[in-house]
Amino acid sequence: MAPNREICAFFFEDKGQGDYRCQLCGTPRKQQAGTGYSNLLSHLNLKHPDFEETYDTSLATATPLSSFGFVSEAAKCRYQWLQWVVERNMLLTEVDDPLTRSMSSWKPVSSKALKLDLQRCSKSVGVLVEKELGELFGLMWDGWTHGTAHYVGIYGVCYVRGMRCERLLSLSPLNDGSQDADVHIDMFKRVLALYKKDISMVAFLVADNCATNQRIATLLELPLVGCASHRYNLAVNRYLASYETELTAVNSLMVQLCHVNNAAELARFTDRKPVKRNITRWSSTFEMVCRYKEIRDSIRQVDAVEEFIPNGSTHKKLLALLEQLKKLDSVCKTLQCENTSMADVRVLFDQVADDYPVMASHLRPTAKIVHTPVFESALVKICNNTKLTASELRAVQRFIVEPTATSGTRKERAASNYASEILRGGKQMRTAGAATVSFHELAKVVPPTSNTVERLFSQCKLVVTPQRTCMLPANFGMLAFLRVNRDLWNAASLITTE
Repeated sequence: MAPNREICAFFFEDKGQGDYRCQLCGTPRKQQAGTGYSNLLSHLNLKHPDFEETYDTSLATATPLSSFGFVSEAAKCRYQWLQWVVERNMLLTEVDDPLTRSMSSWKPVSSKALKLDLQRCSKSVGVLVEKELGELFGLMWDGWTHGTAHYVGIYGVCYVRGMRCERLLSLSPLNDGSQDADVHIDMFKRVLALYKKDISMVAFLVADNCATNQRIATLLELPLVGCASHRYNLAVNRYLASYETELTAVNSLMVQLCHVNNAAELARFTDRKPVKRNITRWSSTFEMVCRYKEIRDSIRQVDAVEEFIPNGSTHKKLLALLEQLKKLDSVCKTLQCENTSMADVRVLFDQVADDYPVMASHLRPTAKIVHTPVFESALVKICNNTKLTASELRAVQRFIVEPTATSGTRKERAASNYASEILRGGKQMRTAGAATVSFHELAKVVPPTSNTVERLFSQCKLVVTPQRTCMLPANFGMLAFLRVNRDLWNAASLITTE
């Protein structure tokens, strides 16, 4: 057992004049000099009965108390400021504002110090992400244009602690004046190098089905899982093409209702606002038709738009279309669920293709838009635990796991059934070649969509506002990096990297 003096010096911060603060829970305690350490030790025994184990572990591994999550008051304040800025999408310079400081009970910190903490914390998280990626992982990415900058968000997809893990690796702009495949590949290599990885460790790619992404997969000689949501949106747009006349009429009506005078008149009869169509998102078409049905009776009270109201036959077509859109929207939302697998997507697409033949050209397994149909088919069979063809096995060669070696100890056969055991053993040897191939768990959880990156860009719009256009891309990338990988850092992250 260590001396009481050393234990108390380890767990308590000496504030002077007999005042101490517990570094485990922050409780203040008093202990007059020359009176021993009974008051401090009683606190440890009562509130932290496992303190001896923590102390012994620290001595054995030469690990500071911060590694157990215990940090100084100053580091805790810096962490709270950083947490506030990252999670609430605040300006980095907000911590310098006198009004902000006056409203906070935390000790003030400068924006320069905050940026240093941002860098320290990002470095600490990067080390953890590097370990999680391991030697086999996938890459998922998408692009986002904001103003004159085109950002590319890159995620690493790995299997950690029994589940799929998607870690943001980078969010940075393309500054080469081009968005072709070669520029993207160079960016991938630079990003992977930051985590001491290379392209040879990448087992698959997940992205939209556009020509550039397919070209990237071809050049890298890697299978591409085309985003199922992207394929589905294209298929639904193909289905909606036959209703374009009716949808254009409703959209023209909604545009008229958005005019100031007409909107004021409509507000007298309903609290619902008109919804216009966004040509790039078919979901907005569903919302527009749904809103049209809800407020049609109120619209008829607005005389200025009477000529834009669809007639009876058009109205019936729109109501019939709305029922179909409700079904299609349920599929769209299911595709966005994080637990939706490649096998689930295959079942959904097969049924939708049967019910809506016009959409089959985009949804069938061998559709022209699919870059690597054999690979996707193999992943579906792995999820369903069914037998793969020879070509499918070649496509998922990277995921095949060597069977666990059996012990070399020979089992002693009983004398009474010696012959039968010989025959049984021979039968087992003859059937050994037919054993089921084992695959890496990552193959069962390959994401069928790149919706994770889409959600990232939706969050980014809350950060890069018109008032923050001068934010450096490096600071913007670190803020997004820490926000997405929030579970990998805490107050101790500010200490371990110093």
